[in-house]
Amino acid sequence: MNKIAILQVIARRLESDLEQATDAAIESAESATHEESRAEGKYDTRGLETSYLASGQARHAVELRESLAAVKNFSLPAFTQSSPIALGALVTLLSSQGREIFFLAPGMGGIEISCDDNSTITVISSRSPVGNELLGKSVGDRIQAGGDKTIIRIY
Repeated sequence: MNKIAILQVIARRLESDLEQATDAAIESAESATHEESRAEGKYDTRGLETSYLASGQARHAVELRESLAAVKNFSLPAFTQSSPIALGALVTLLSSQGREIFFLAPGMGGIEISCDDNSTITVISSRSPVGNELLGKSVGDRIQAGGDKTIIRIY
């Protein structure tokens, strides 16, 4: 799978997640201000809990919106086998468990993409443990996040 197609899959997933998160945030905000959420006693925290939930869902929607903008505005860099890993790199790692493929994306990670050859590409951010450790590394380097792994390909 080429990296442009990967970015398109990520954008579609983020758009879908953003729509769901926005709907959930609106629903939670409406619930938090509904008269049934009013406290019926000094120990009734239903309204407070609902407002915390609404706030968290609104923050999640903002994060998704920012990630979507980052993906849509991202210019894919070209990599060679001697390039240091940076955002936009598609990296193959080898460990005792086998081969893993990671795409270092701008914004949020946590997405898995199934490929035609039955392989899976895991989308990670630079804030993840694996993504953070990959930054600046090259083919032949080893990382320890998630177990001992060797970088065998960058593209």
